[in-house]
Amino acid sequence: MVRMAGKNSPSSWQALSALALGALAVEVGCDTKESNEASAPPEEVQEAIADLLVDVWGKVVEPILTDALSAANAMHTANQAWGTALANGEDGIAEQEAAQQAWHDAMYAWQVAEMVQIGPAGSSLKVTGGLDLRDEIYSWPTTNPCRVDQVTAKFDYESETFFDDALVNVYGFDALETLLFSPANENVCPSQVSINRDGLWADLGADGVAASRAAYAQVISAQIIANITDIDEVWTTSFASDIATSGGVGSSFESYILGVNAIFDALFYLETQTKDRKLGWPLGLTPCGEEDCTDEIETPLAGGSQDWITANLEGFRTLFTGGDGGGMDDLLISVGSQAMVTNVIAALDAADAATLNLSMPLDQGLSEELEAVESAHTEVREVTTILKNDMATVLTLQIPSEAAGDND
Repeated sequence: MVRMAGKNSPSSWQALSALALGALAVEVGCDTKESNEASAPPEEVQEAIADLLVDVWGKVVEPILTDALSAANAMHTANQAWGTALANGEDGIAEQEAAQQAWHDAMYAWQVAEMVQIGPAGSSLKVTGGLDLRDEIYSWPTTNPCRVDQVTAKFDYESETFFDDALVNVYGFDALETLLFSPANENVCPSQVSINRDGLWADLGADGVAASRAAYAQVISAQIIANITDIDEVWTTSFASDIATSGGVGSSFESYILGVNAIFDALFYLETQTKDRKLGWPLGLTPCGEEDCTDEIETPLAGGSQDWITANLEGFRTLFTGGDGGGMDDLLISVGSQAMVTNVIAALDAADAATLNLSMPLDQGLSEELEAVESAHTEVREVTTILKNDMATVLTLQIPSEAAGDND
């Protein structure tokens, strides 16, 4: 869906289109004085676009990935300490608790990074340069705790081709949650599943289950580090330049417009995931395909579902403002929409306050602080309404298809 500006709408997109067309004209040799004069947008718009496309890496994605990688390394170290304690005949309880906290810290850092699914982290079907690496790191809402328990009992994670053969729902942060937070020596598989039917789980015993979970956790956390590193390396070696030169020769983005739209698209995680799934599903405001959508709440074993919304808002703010570099806010200001920037920041502040008012995970909050959960949804919706309607109209940017039909 493309929102087209009306006859009396701001001329911002004319400026953006002119810049893109001007760049293409130069590429094909149409560089006459008349052509350049006709296509050149105001200088401040040119600068805002250039800063946005360049700074999205160094000022936004790179520092976010750096934080995520640092937290993932700390999580891996904690998982190793848990495994070592068990191998030494200790109960490993303190080490497991430390690993659980490290998981929470790393998960928060990744939830910030969820907002920057631009290029390699994004879907190969929807995102220019997408390599599906986000799902390799965190596949929610595609999860399968029973399969994780089966891998634990059968030691499938020891295979050299495990990550090539397995589905994403048996590794990543969601699988780590099952390993770190499941009750000791319990699995969630039905009795007819082989690990229970054939006695594989029972044969391991409590100590064997704990040892296998710790070993499996180390394999997963090492892979998370590798995948975050892969995202960073793709940006460093090619994608940062690719998006920065949108509209230039050799770029995957045929125009500056498409480069800007890639950043705009990433902001819609707050709409389609944070608002509609993380909050809308449990509140019954968005259909999830199940009779009881509370079962779809993030991280039910570990808790923290309220914190992930806070982290998503943090990521949105960083991407929108460009950190301390050029952002969508600067582009809006350059086309005369300072008031819209003020409105977005005010809405973000209100959403932050509402989310910080959530004192417990959402599954618990639905019964104990329902009004607070509803308020969080309302305030997040205020942010995404401006994104879908006002920003999309002023800049005439294309809304992602999965968000286009959502009118709430």
